[in-house]
Amino acid sequence: MAILCFSGLAILLIKDLAPLFDMNAKELPIYTTIVRLHRWLFMKPENAHEGGQSLGRILTAVSAICMSIVLLSGVVIWWPKTKKALKSRLTVSTNKGFRRFVYDSHVSLGIYVFIFLFLMTLTGPVFSFGWYRAGMSKLFGQPMPPKEMKMQQPKDGSQQAATNDKAFAQTDTSQMKGQPQAHKEGAKDMKGDQHGKKTKGWKAF
Repeated sequence: MAILCFSGLAILLIKDLAPLFDMNAKELPIYTTIVRLHRWLFMKPENAHEGGQSLGRILTAVSAICMSIVLLSGVVIWWPKTKKALKSRLTVSTNKGFRRFVYDSHVSLGIYVFIFLFLMTLTGPVFSFGWYRAGMSKLFGQPMPPKEMKMQQPKDGSQQAATNDKAFAQTDTSQMKGQPQAHKEGAKDMKGDQHGKKTKGWKAF
């Protein structure tokens, strides 16, 4: 989890500092390498931007969910019973030995950064699991369409275009079939007219 946290921090720093030097962060090899580490642990799936899964993507999401559980359980353990205990648990003692200093640093500083860490671990799996993304969108009341809907739109449009082409092709074939019949009927009418003229001529004589 520490690797994911530091790699995420590095991504933010590079992305914010690159424009200051007239550079595009996405074109830097170090940026793409850290992104591959942070998102997929160097195990990028084939269709990464279409919801594709890989072992690295699953591990990062599961580790974030486990970290959320660890943070919540730590708050439950830390929760003081009295105001005096609350004051002591929010301070770091430096004169009671190294072991006490490490313990107070873990407890007190952990509470100070709990909100930031919990938000990061809570929102991390959104980029890995579709069911988690749907659940979080419903929880916070912000509907988020899945990525598959965006990918289906051009497919539907192409299918509709194909059906339109088929319909036009059918109408063209039907018109082509109808043209010989019209020629035959026209030929019959012409023959009938000529035959009628001939009979009228014989009657005149």
